[in-house]
Amino acid sequence: MVRLLLIAMLWLTPLWAQAATVVAQLDRNPVALGDPVVLTFTADGIVSGEPDFTPLHQDFELKGQSQSNSFNMVNGVSRVRTEWELHLYPLKTGTVHIPPIQFGGDKSQALDLQVLDQPTPAAGNAPDIFIELAAEPKQPYVQQETIITQRMYHIVQLQPQASLTHPSVESGKGDIQQIGNTVNTTAMRNGRNYQVIERRYALIPQQSGPLTLGRTAFEGILAEPGPGRFDPFGLSGKPIRRFSQPLALQVREQPASYTGKQWLPARSVTLNAHWQTPPDKLKAGEPVTLTLAIVADGLAAEQLPKLEVQVPAGIKAYTDQPELRNEGGSSGVVGVRQEKWVVVAPYNGTYALPGLAVTWWNTATSKQETAKVDAVKMVVTGGQAAPVGTATPPPVAQPQVPAQTNPQAAAASASVSGGFSWAWYAAALLLAWVLLSIAWLVWRWWRKSGGDLKKKAQAAALVSSTRKPDAKAVWRNLEQACHQNQPQAAQDALVQWIGVGLNIQPALIASLRARAEPALQTEIDALNSALYGRGGAGWKGTGLWAAIQHFKPAGQPLRKGSGLADLYPD
Repeated sequence: MVRLLLIAMLWLTPLWAQAATVVAQLDRNPVALGDPVVLTFTADGIVSGEPDFTPLHQDFELKGQSQSNSFNMVNGVSRVRTEWELHLYPLKTGTVHIPPIQFGGDKSQALDLQVLDQPTPAAGNAPDIFIELAAEPKQPYVQQETIITQRMYHIVQLQPQASLTHPSVESGKGDIQQIGNTVNTTAMRNGRNYQVIERRYALIPQQSGPLTLGRTAFEGILAEPGPGRFDPFGLSGKPIRRFSQPLALQVREQPASYTGKQWLPARSVTLNAHWQTPPDKLKAGEPVTLTLAIVADGLAAEQLPKLEVQVPAGIKAYTDQPELRNEGGSSGVVGVRQEKWVVVAPYNGTYALPGLAVTWWNTATSKQETAKVDAVKMVVTGGQAAPVGTATPPPVAQPQVPAQTNPQAAAASASVSGGFSWAWYAAALLLAWVLLSIAWLVWRWWRKSGGDLKKKAQAAALVSSTRKPDAKAVWRNLEQACHQNQPQAAQDALVQWIGVGLNIQPALIASLRARAEPALQTEIDALNSALYGRGGAGWKGTGLWAAIQHFKPAGQPLRKGSGLADLYPD
């Protein structure tokens, strides 16, 4: 045993005495930005410590690291060799300095790497892969929607395992989000037929001045063609990275000529109003729904203002939380703010509901415009006239008695008037005042008694008028509206059906959508888009009718006696 230990110590003695030399080497120079470079460190001998690769992180992204050791002995002399292999991606272009790396007390030499902006294509050819960012418009107003288009062109086959980063704001202030899905197309560029991966984004600048979107990066693996090559996982091939150029925008301030209360830059803004019952055919005490909607092409729903509805005297009205929707259109985001108002007129009469106006800035014409809803005359019948306020009876007029300073003159005056006595005159006036007061009190009692009876009759009429409609009739109305492709009638019937047929409270389309399956949600969105978006004339109700027949609210059984249980068979 001792002999074996001595042999091992003698065998390892040359290793301890051997000095370590560390050499750094690059597998290529220059290299394109986005392409990997392999940096190898070779140490002949045993280094005095572990390597510290921290200085490389400043200019490179380290994507892989491996270490290998080899040992041999020739003529009794042993040699140890250690190699560290690093896969690096340069983070900037130009001359990149690779500093010496410490291995304990040993260190490697420094290197310089030339990093090109794009790979050098073959003579007369365009690059095989490149990325572009484009903006429309290039000089938007603050808070104006700007469409950012990202396109990656490639003419070589790529493995499925690949990624393309989204644009992000590098300097300035703004919000950006993707609109729509990724689209694959083809395009001719520089005489070559490229496959194109396209994405579109909505950028909303939040402050004026310069705004820059940083580089977007593609990272993937080039497929290696060849007969008999099979790679089910897509892991073999050449790793590759490509970057777009940064995109710089100049954001303009709000024009000084704009006079609106809230800055609204958009391609178009419209105001819509819909009465559940025509305003000239309202019934006293019967609640009616007024739906107001702002539709803005180029603005998010969160940017749209609250509508200031001025309710006339004698009318009761209240509203709930607004419904906000953002729809992706062909030209960008279409924001919709919908407010539902419940309006009740207690008494007969004619009322004037003022119009509404929203001032906005047309980004296509660079002019201020106003979206309006005209004033409406509300005609209410079927009830009682508004009671007239009871006035206090006027005080009895007292005669003006001239001041008499001479008693003899007063007596003479009394005698001249034929024996007229002021005392009798005052007594007559007092008696008349008492009789009038008694008559007024009797009239008040009679009117109050009759008013109570009228109020009871009015309350009974109000209960009868606000009674929920028959569920079967509502279901037939919904079916008819869907088959006749009438979106507004379908929405009215659907709101009623939510309350009387599905027993969902509050009876709002948003409440139904929150409980619906994707198929019904899609049809509800299509109905809303037809009412408050663009292209409502082409709405088809067959899809909504089919989806609503299969809907059953979770945890809410049908009420007994509705007569509609056969619509939801077990």
